[in-house]
Amino acid sequence: MSSTKKCKKDLEAEVEDERGHWGSRVEFLLSCVGFSVGLGNVWRFPFLAYENGGGAFLIPYVILLVLVGKPMYFMEAALGQFGQVGPLQVWTEMLPCGVGIGVSMVIISVIVAIYYNVIMAYCLVYLFNSFRTVLPWTVCDPEWADEKCFVRSENISLAERKERQTSEEQYWERRVIDITKSGLGEPGDLGEIKIELAFFLLVSWLVVLLCLVKGVKSSGKVVYFTATFPYLVLVVLLVLGLTLPGAGDGLYYLFVPKWEKLASFTVWRRAAGQVFFSLGISWGGIIMFGSYNKFTARVHIDAHIVSLIDFLTSLLASIVIFSTLGHSAQLLGVPVETVAKGGQGLAFVAYPEALSHLPAPHFWSVIFFLMLFLLGLDSEFALFETAMVAIFDTFPILRKQKMAVTSTMCLVCYLLGLPCVTQSGQYVLDLMDTYGASISVMVIAVAEMVAIMWGYGANNFCKDLQSMLGFYPGLYFKVCWVIISPLLLVVILVAAIADWTKPSYGSTPYPEWAHGVGWTLFALAVLPVPIWFLVSLTSHYTGWFNWFPNSPLCCKQSWLDRRDMANPVTANISILERRASCKLSKISALDNNSMKDMTSSTTTSSIRSYMGTMQPEPGFEFGNECPNPI
Repeated sequence: MSSTKKCKKDLEAEVEDERGHWGSRVEFLLSCVGFSVGLGNVWRFPFLAYENGGGAFLIPYVILLVLVGKPMYFMEAALGQFGQVGPLQVWTEMLPCGVGIGVSMVIISVIVAIYYNVIMAYCLVYLFNSFRTVLPWTVCDPEWADEKCFVRSENISLAERKERQTSEEQYWERRVIDITKSGLGEPGDLGEIKIELAFFLLVSWLVVLLCLVKGVKSSGKVVYFTATFPYLVLVVLLVLGLTLPGAGDGLYYLFVPKWEKLASFTVWRRAAGQVFFSLGISWGGIIMFGSYNKFTARVHIDAHIVSLIDFLTSLLASIVIFSTLGHSAQLLGVPVETVAKGGQGLAFVAYPEALSHLPAPHFWSVIFFLMLFLLGLDSEFALFETAMVAIFDTFPILRKQKMAVTSTMCLVCYLLGLPCVTQSGQYVLDLMDTYGASISVMVIAVAEMVAIMWGYGANNFCKDLQSMLGFYPGLYFKVCWVIISPLLLVVILVAAIADWTKPSYGSTPYPEWAHGVGWTLFALAVLPVPIWFLVSLTSHYTGWFNWFPNSPLCCKQSWLDRRDMANPVTANISILERRASCKLSKISALDNNSMKDMTSSTTTSSIRSYMGTMQPEPGFEFGNECPNPI
């Protein structure tokens, strides 16, 4: 093989494999489903529906899914596919003053990835303990139980039950997390590290590392199992749950509408929050997944499919959960609301208790907690890979050291997660979730919508989609993107701020220093947005540091050039340039100056002739383009 042919082959391989692509459309779909369908669908949606009007809760949920969820999901997936880069790098070309939004997305993904893996470690604790001869949470073991512990099947009066705790509650609080009842003490005093939890946290990070060691090429294959097995488990549990005595009682509490709840703004706000957090909007993961698509992939269809699957999965999980809780309540002779809990209490207290009353409880416990772990694993892939993509897109040379870089990041995140597996770890986890993720992501979402639809411009974004997908988005998407979605997000954010109260862990308040740590996390996640915006404008208009010689309010020419990527001729211009560079290096090695000059001139002229066929958009000037917004 001649050196020229070898160089050509290397360059084409570099263009194809520089970042990697999904092996098939199915891999993209399964990865998006795995990211959106997570632990929240199992333990958050069912209890929110039950607590906020039952069937009536579904009305605001569906409305907000259509007006906010679907349009934003399509927007982010298409943005990543058009840019072919992750959530950080995409802003450097589309709207340089908005790079802070990408930075915030990466930071928030890392924060959540750290504590999300801790929750997955809890799943592993229950999973491995499900293989014991006796399910440990079904008895009051003197090793961890106190005198207040009781097994709910025991004949105890209601008055006594109010002052005592079930074996499932004590196993969770005293055995698994060993929580410090008095709350957080002095700064730095978090209690002992729970060795068992630290071990399972390490196991969880090792699983993540093995699945992501080759990036999308390895994770795309893993999701064939991790994204489909939970549905098999849910369907099996659905059939079992609906045939159990008392299942109807549980479904009654879940779905019977309480129409008066529709007049409560709180219900609408919580429905919006569930749509938002369930789909994973503004976390960066959707943009990252989209960037691994082929440029002309039919992402608009995939976005509709994923958002629909996410909603149907939430309904499926709700039926499974409450049919089983209804059966448990009937066996114990207590109302459903006494066994129904929200949040982690549903996954690690209420449902283990319900599973223990089924035939073959060990089997059902094993597959349930395995399902929970796999649901969390898919979401963890997206969160962690979002950070890794930002690193590799910013420093492409590190792609050659992917194993070392990924291993180092896993180790760092593991060490940062150790405070969450101490005796006060639940308080730390709750603070990270409340301050570092819940509030922050709403602010980022508002900034993202305003920057794309009003800064870059909705018409320009639609032109990008037209060049990529072959059609111009209709009125529904434009109205949602420009007016309805940003307006609703602002209303939700303002309502959340107006309704803000200092968070606590149940009835246990946090000390002031803990709130200070929480606000620091919030600032770390959100402040990059305004700081980068101000720095970019100041640098451009004052000339300080000369970081932004061109306007940071305008997209770069390289971004506009992507509109021609659907054309096979213009899409290969960058390849021609690289080939020219490679040929020149080979000729230079022969030390023949005359030949080098002639070839350089000829090649440059050829490239310029191609460039001459590329006509700019009306109103644009190459090198100094600044699209008109909307």
